[in-house]
Amino acid sequence: MDVTSLYSFGIIPTLVFLLLFVVILVFYFALKREGSDLKVSRYEAGNVPKYEARVKYGMQYLGFFITFASFEPVVLLLLLISPSVKVYAQNFLVFLLLVFGFSVPVLLASLKLSEKIEEWMWD
Repeated sequence: MDVTSLYSFGIIPTLVFLLLFVVILVFYFALKREGSDLKVSRYEAGNVPKYEARVKYGMQYLGFFITFASFEPVVLLLLLISPSVKVYAQNFLVFLLLVFGFSVPVLLASLKLSEKIEEWMWD
């Protein structure tokens, strides 16, 4: 048997997976696990925790979340449609214009929301 036939039967990927699984198990049981207050408390983006958080997530990230949530489906649709651009060239141009027409206001609103410094403060 040559390497190509071993790879096509899935023997090599299975062996690599098992090796990685064993290495992960060794590290999991070998490394010490000590719990500390800092590990379970909210500490992100360089903000030292002064007291319990009032909300589960920082409001300063809301603008970035809106930007990501509104543009990720658009990118996915563009990737799905891109192989058939030659067939639907005119419809694709209309689709692009609609996407950019609807996404510019969302982008401007989310950037304005993410620039509010008052939302970044916890005091």
